[in-house]
Amino acid sequence: MSGSDGPDDKPGSFSPDDWQPPRRQDGGGAPDAPDLAPGSFSSADPRPPMPATSQGPRMSVPSAAELLLGLPWALWSFGVVAWIAALLFDGVWAVLLVVLWILSGLVIFWAPMEDYLAKYLFRLRRPTALEQQKLEIAWRAVCSRLNINPQYYKLWVEESDSINGFAMAGRSIAVTRWALNVLSPRQLQAVLAHELGHHRGGHPWAGLVAFWYALPGRALVALVRSAFRRAAQVPALGCLIGAVVFLGLGGLFLNSLWFHHGFGWVFYSMLPIIVPIPLAWFSRRGELMADQVAAQLGYGRDTVAMLYDLQAQGEDVARRAAGWRGALYSTHPSVADRITALERYLQSSGS
Repeated sequence: MSGSDGPDDKPGSFSPDDWQPPRRQDGGGAPDAPDLAPGSFSSADPRPPMPATSQGPRMSVPSAAELLLGLPWALWSFGVVAWIAALLFDGVWAVLLVVLWILSGLVIFWAPMEDYLAKYLFRLRRPTALEQQKLEIAWRAVCSRLNINPQYYKLWVEESDSINGFAMAGRSIAVTRWALNVLSPRQLQAVLAHELGHHRGGHPWAGLVAFWYALPGRALVALVRSAFRRAAQVPALGCLIGAVVFLGLGGLFLNSLWFHHGFGWVFYSMLPIIVPIPLAWFSRRGELMADQVAAQLGYGRDTVAMLYDLQAQGEDVARRAAGWRGALYSTHPSVADRITALERYLQSSGS
C-alpha cells in the first residue's frame, strides 16, 4: 500500500504522498514518509521525540463517559445477580454471592488475568520470532515519539485478515496477522500509534470495566433475543413471547403511574435499549481521538493513506447496507468520517 510500489500497486491504492495538506506561510510542510517496501525492518524516522511522559493511561472524556454509561448496565447486572442469588440461596449466602460478584471486578486488574483474557476471551496469541522482530522495531519507533519504555506494553497478534489493531485493558496491544505481514513499516507504526492512543486515553480500561460488570445483564438480554429469534420461526410462539414482554413493560408503567413511584421501573427496563446509543457515540469519539494521537505522533498521512485503501476495498459498503440502525449503534465511525476528521486536523496543524 505504500507509495513506493510503483506499477505494482493494487487498483485504488493510495499513498501518503497522494494527499498533500496546504503548506504553512513559513514554508513548513508535511514531512515525507520513508520510501519503504512492505515487510522491511527499517525504523528510520527523522521526527524528533516528544518530551518524556508518564507510562500509564489518562482519563479522557470518552473513557469517563463509557464508565458512566456503563453504570445502567451494571445496575441491570446487579438485578440479575441478586435475582439468581435469591433463587439459589437464602439470607447471608445470597448477600455474599452478590458481594463476591461486585468484588470480582478487581480480578481484571490482576496481571495474570490479563494474559488469560487475551488468550481465551479475545483469542490473541503471542507473536512468532519473526513477527516479534517486526513488531518490536515498529513499536520502538512509536514509543520513541513519547519517550516511553516499549517494554511497558505487551504485544499480541490476532488471527485475522483485516487491517486492524486492538488495545486491551492493562498493557496489551495487538495487531492482526494481515496487518503485520502486508502493511508497510510506516503504516504498521500508524496502527500501533492508534492503539497507543487508546491506551493513553484510558479507553481499554474503561471498556473492560464496563464490559465486566455488564456481563450478567447482557447475558439476559442475549437470552431474550435468542428466544425471539427462535420464536420467529413459529409465529404463534413469537406472538406469545412478544405479548408477555409488552404486558410486562405495560405492567411496570401502570404500577409506577398508579402508585406514584414515578417512572423509575419503566426507565430501568428500557436501559438495554437506551444506553447503547450514547455509548456507541462516545466509542466513535474515542476512535477519532486515537486517530488524532497517531497524527500528533507523525503518522497522520500514513493513517489517511491506509484509510483510503480501506475505503477503496469497500469497507463502508456493509455499514451503508445496515442503514440508520447500523450507523446509530456502530462503535466505530465510518472510514469516510475518519478520513475527513484526519484531513481537517492535518490541514489545521499544517503537519
